[in-house]
Amino acid sequence: MGYDGAVKLRRVYPLIIGLVVVPAAMMLTVGILMLVFGRQPQDYVFGILILALVATTIFGTIGTLVVLYREAYVSRLQTDFVNKVSHDLRTPLTSIRMFVETLQLGRIADPVQAKEALDIIAAESERLSQLITRLLDWARMESGKRSFDLRPQPIGPIVDDALRAVEPQRVQTGAQMLRDVPDDLPLVDADRDALCDALVDLLQNAFKYTGPEKRITVSARRVGNAVEVIVEDNGPGIPGADQVRIFEKFYRGKDPLERTIEGSGLGLSMVKHVVEAHGGKVGVKSELGKGAAFSVLLPPAEETKP
Repeated sequence: MGYDGAVKLRRVYPLIIGLVVVPAAMMLTVGILMLVFGRQPQDYVFGILILALVATTIFGTIGTLVVLYREAYVSRLQTDFVNKVSHDLRTPLTSIRMFVETLQLGRIADPVQAKEALDIIAAESERLSQLITRLLDWARMESGKRSFDLRPQPIGPIVDDALRAVEPQRVQTGAQMLRDVPDDLPLVDADRDALCDALVDLLQNAFKYTGPEKRITVSARRVGNAVEVIVEDNGPGIPGADQVRIFEKFYRGKDPLERTIEGSGLGLSMVKHVVEAHGGKVGVKSELGKGAAFSVLLPPAEETKP
């Protein structure tokens, strides 16, 4: 069922009402009348049977509609995702092909301009590589084939790796970034690369959804025996309805401004997958106009548990 599936589903609602709901309501009425006014024992039996049949019909119909609607909705999200990814793949490929053809035809004689063209090709190639890597990671995640090498280690160096990964964005945007990670936190069982990628996703989200005066804080603290890492920004905040579903795959906020920001809708779902694979939990707290704080709660390493 594709995007049109949701439309077709809405079109059959009147048919379902006519063939199921109305007869069920009539049977319900008959059943109630039998129970209220029935004078023979069989009237009560028939009334109870009719009521049971009506209840089964109604709940079965509701359950079927919910499943069909959910499938249509997920199918639409997948279609949007494929269209978005196709666009994201075509954009760097078009730039690479254009500059390669320009260089092949010798249209850039100036060595400085030629180097600029090569730099653009290199940057677009890296962008394309990152997108493909993300898609492959998502495919492995969906198939359950993505494995993690969990080892006891401090959280500080992992946070530092993530901060180094987004340093070019910090320099380019002039963002203020604060690191607040104590050295005496418990060790956590972590796949360093995977957990670093998850934190990078959270940091990149903070860059995307904050205005020109970006202030981003990465902090960590002890919560009982566990360790909590928080990525906080000064963006516009996230509506409550979106907070409930923001970690679902393909889901993107309904705010028109957010829809114009690049993204596949996979980042936060992959963060959730990675964190849960570490035995942890991911969450978000936000108020409109007051930014957002994404938290990653990780259990302590087995060897450090009391």
